[in-house]
Amino acid sequence: MKNADLEYYKGILDRFLKEKGLRNSSPRDKLLTFLCDPSNGLPQHFEADTAAFMIVKKELGVSRASVFRNFNLFTEIGILRKSKFGENHFHYELTDCKKKFHHHLICRKCGRFIEFDKGSFNNVAKKIASENGYEMTDYRFEVFGICPECKKGK
Repeated sequence: MKNADLEYYKGILDRFLKEKGLRNSSPRDKLLTFLCDPSNGLPQHFEADTAAFMIVKKELGVSRASVFRNFNLFTEIGILRKSKFGENHFHYELTDCKKKFHHHLICRKCGRFIEFDKGSFNNVAKKIASENGYEMTDYRFEVFGICPECKKGK
């Protein structure tokens, strides 16, 4: 991830905090910088526990509680997206500042997933939201099935 991406996310955060009359904090800023660092060791889709463990291990001065609290904030304002992938816990990923939407194909047996962005459901989602009086802020399209490996019995 380039510095421009970090600046993009900082812009989202700064606008939100200013709008709400809140101040930024050093732990929040360090967390966002960590998440945007391509050498942070996190996979593209990561669990909050994994991120919290790595942040505490790197001694960045960000508590585990701050990680969870700010993950909720970052999700609310569109910096992070969370998905369950058919499991009992959430996986997080940075939203892509270049393309807002992408989709997942998820195996019900092993939890393996792939991302795809073939075709856009964006217009359909906007239309459905509008027809029902909603203003769409995000949408998710996840397809569940059995992957080729699980179908073979591996």
